[in-house]
Amino acid sequence: MEKQDLCPAYQPLRRQSGDWNNDFYLAWQTGKTGFPYVDACMRCLTLHGWINFRARAMLVSFATYNLWLDWKKLAPHLARVFLDYEPGIHYPQLQMQSGTTGINAMRVYSVTKQGKDQD
Repeated sequence: MEKQDLCPAYQPLRRQSGDWNNDFYLAWQTGKTGFPYVDACMRCLTLHGWINFRARAMLVSFATYNLWLDWKKLAPHLARVFLDYEPGIHYPQLQMQSGTTGINAMRVYSVTKQGKDQD
């Protein structure tokens, strides 16, 4: 599950030439995207190793839908920073929040609404 999308039809998604933007990735990874709630969640995760499920889901949704980053390239960083990393949960959740399972509706979180509702 960590090597390919659950639904093979999504294999090319976010993996075309020119899709990967390393500047976007570094901004997301370091909590410097310019979106306050995204940045706060990533910085909190980096500092403490834990954030709640909604914040985790929002970070992955934002990275994959708004920044158009491939979940496979996000996975190693998140695995390193999550204190409660468990592969059997980590990879299915990354795929689910990225919309590549083929069995779940797209989960696109409004980072502005999440900031207002959750922060």
